[in-house]
Amino acid sequence: MNEPDTQHPEHEEIIRPVKPQIHDVSSLPPLAAQPGDGRRALWPAAVVLSGLLVVALGVIFLLPGWVADQEEQQAGEPSEPVEVMPEVPPEPVLSPEELEQLREEAEALLADLLPQQARLAELSAESWGEETWAEYEESARTGDDAYLANDFQDAVPAYTRALEVGEILLARSVSIIDSALQAGSAALDAGNATLASEQYGIVLAIEPDNAAARRGFERAARLPDVLRVMRDGEVLERDGELEDAATAFREALAIDSEWAPARSALANVEARLQNLGFDSLMSQGFSALAEEDFDEALEQFTAALAMRPSSEEAMAGKLQAEQGQRLDQIALIEARAIVAEATERWARATDFYEIALETDATLVFAQEGLERARRRSDLDSKLAYLLDNPNLLFDDTVLADSQALLADAQSVDEPGPRLTEQSTELERLLRLASTPIPIELQSDELTEVTVYRVGELGSFAQRTLELRPGTYTAIGSRDGYRDVRQTFTILPGRPVEPVRVECSEPI
Repeated sequence: MNEPDTQHPEHEEIIRPVKPQIHDVSSLPPLAAQPGDGRRALWPAAVVLSGLLVVALGVIFLLPGWVADQEEQQAGEPSEPVEVMPEVPPEPVLSPEELEQLREEAEALLADLLPQQARLAELSAESWGEETWAEYEESARTGDDAYLANDFQDAVPAYTRALEVGEILLARSVSIIDSALQAGSAALDAGNATLASEQYGIVLAIEPDNAAARRGFERAARLPDVLRVMRDGEVLERDGELEDAATAFREALAIDSEWAPARSALANVEARLQNLGFDSLMSQGFSALAEEDFDEALEQFTAALAMRPSSEEAMAGKLQAEQGQRLDQIALIEARAIVAEATERWARATDFYEIALETDATLVFAQEGLERARRRSDLDSKLAYLLDNPNLLFDDTVLADSQALLADAQSVDEPGPRLTEQSTELERLLRLASTPIPIELQSDELTEVTVYRVGELGSFAQRTLELRPGTYTAIGSRDGYRDVRQTFTILPGRPVEPVRVECSEPI
């Protein structure tokens, strides 16, 4: 028997191998028929007949002399009581119906015995049944002989006995299998391949198709290789070669995936590797924080948290990295907003300040910058629109609003080139829009002339007006004639043709 593997002291235990024992069958009834069964074996009848024959011969040849001797003895001695032997009752004669009943009973017992014999043969009971198996075979053979001789009185008790002994053997097979499986498993755990093979072999001898025994037997055959690889892995682990040790333990599991020590050793090595990996990630993360490389730091701390989600240290590092990232982003946004302001791209600056406030609503620079950028963006938009549409200045209301807008633009500190240019151009346009231009109106002295935005002019032949640039409408009316309408536009710097207003179409 091999000694348990010294590399795994946790497996040291006392293994009690299974040795099939002879089952006590002395309590079973003997093969003779039991009292009260209404039947007797034939051989007792033959013995009785032989005894009767001897008695008859004795009566014929010995009785006369014996009687004479007794008479002489009785004459000289006092008489004594004579013991009388009881008469042997005659053997009962079985009726045909009773014999038929015995035959049917024997056949029924034989029908039960045949599958039992087949099952015991499958279990190889002959190899482990020993004396119990011998008794089983003897009882079955006695029953068969009696049955073939139509001696059903003897066949019935023999078959009954065989069935009883067979049940004992079947029960023993279950007990042996269970005990051997347990002993084999314990031997495997202890690293004793020889003992494990022996115990599983016992089970397979009884039950060749037993899956647990077959698997255990195969594992026992591979156990020496497993132990060899495990020893290599343990040496590597002691030497600090954890990756190689993990590879060795995985190889052991590849040989036997059920070998618990390999799983345990692999888990231990992987835990140590994970700890080393975690420490390395944390170190790299803090180094990145020190260098203000917040993206790299966040990557390292995130990987560390994936390995150890409950680590407060890794979580704190990640928060620092995220805050650093956020500060970097805010600083970058602020810088971009300042550049946008400097180049007077106020809409773009507004966007940057809004993004900064989404990151942190308490940022004062973003709050003030957003207010400033919005005000300047609004001013810039209005100026650009007026400069793109100067004709709007011909409207008195727009003209007044534009003059106020120009005042706002000119009041800005450090206006910048764009605003200065816009203010100068608007001032020029406002001056042009506010400077009257002479225009000549002609009529027939009979038509009443009215100019919108100016008033009623009455009838005249020729009249000159001083009008600011813009579009005007002159209306002429005369009794009995259709009204006329003349629209004319006065533009700065352009000559204006005379406008004639005359009602000449009678109604």
